[in-house]
Amino acid sequence: MNAVPDAEALESYRIPKDEVAVEVAFRGGEPEGYSVFLSPRAAYHPGRERPSDLLFNEDPFLTLKSGDGSVRFVNKDAIAWVSVAPELELSGRCETEAAFAASRRAPIDIQLDDGRLFVGEVSIMLPDASSRLQDFLNSAARFFEVRSEHAVHFVNRDRVVMVKTTE
Repeated sequence: MNAVPDAEALESYRIPKDEVAVEVAFRGGEPEGYSVFLSPRAAYHPGRERPSDLLFNEDPFLTLKSGDGSVRFVNKDAIAWVSVAPELELSGRCETEAAFAASRRAPIDIQLDDGRLFVGEVSIMLPDASSRLQDFLNSAARFFEVRSEHAVHFVNRDRVVMVKTTE
């Protein structure tokens, strides 16, 4: 006979997560506010989990909580872009990582397939032999980070029509 654990016993196994606000646009849609859940400990770097950890992992689906409280599991391929407050993504980065990213910034304009334009900077964190903007754009990651004055945007490469340097 299998005993069903009670709610209190199940609660002891729950991993605490922080709910943080993000803005998400799906292919052909307007941006909407959602929440994602971040762990106090990241799997692949020191410190807490960042929104980018959720986007850059290999999981095909992302868990979003909508304004009405419902939870949705969305295919990352359907996401055009995600925007987060800079402090959610940039605070906690180690000094070496932050300095390296700052030394290789490229100002760009990005046009998406829905006509939206992102203006900002990308950090090209590739080996010197392949550190051109073109190399960066052709890398394998599904999303790439664009920093603007008020947000950090994660843009789906498949939604990009054109990139122009603004140097």
